[in-house]
Amino acid sequence: MRRNNKQSGGKGRVRKNEEITVSEVRLIDEEGKQLGVYETGKALYIARGKDLDLVEISPVAEPPVCKIMDFGAYLYQKKKDQKEQKKAQKAHSQKEIKFGIRISDNDFNVRIKKAIKFLEKGASVKVILQFKGREFTHPEIGLKRIEEMALALEKIAKQEFPPKSQGRSIVTEFRPLSKKER
Repeated sequence: MRRNNKQSGGKGRVRKNEEITVSEVRLIDEEGKQLGVYETGKALYIARGKDLDLVEISPVAEPPVCKIMDFGAYLYQKKKDQKEQKKAQKAHSQKEIKFGIRISDNDFNVRIKKAIKFLEKGASVKVILQFKGREFTHPEIGLKRIEEMALALEKIAKQEFPPKSQGRSIVTEFRPLSKKER
């Protein structure tokens, strides 16, 4: 007996207490021990007796799995975990810096300063040097520019891989040095 999202309250929605409409559930107590299969009413009675909620944790199982827990604490912990995941995800971000081989020295220095700012915040920096028209016939000029950037960033970053050609551009990546590497 499968339920669609409308019956289960929508995607990601957790049903609790009277919202659980199936006839029987597999019950897990607050310590994580399996108590067996119970009628929903009896499972709800057991949860209320302990001043806790009956929460459906696996609606697609046969019968659905419900756990006795404090629903408010569960939501708080879930929100806290999501925040931690988001924070960890931001720490591993990657920024891109693009420029051509005919970039002026001042603009090139601005790109270097921006790369330094990104690296100091902990992000890795992908450097893309783009060729336009017939410029690609002189890749040595592009490689020289990337080498200049590598020299400017060598005290705070490590070049992940040597510059490599990708279509009409040359690409390399820098990652911030750890405190041990500095």
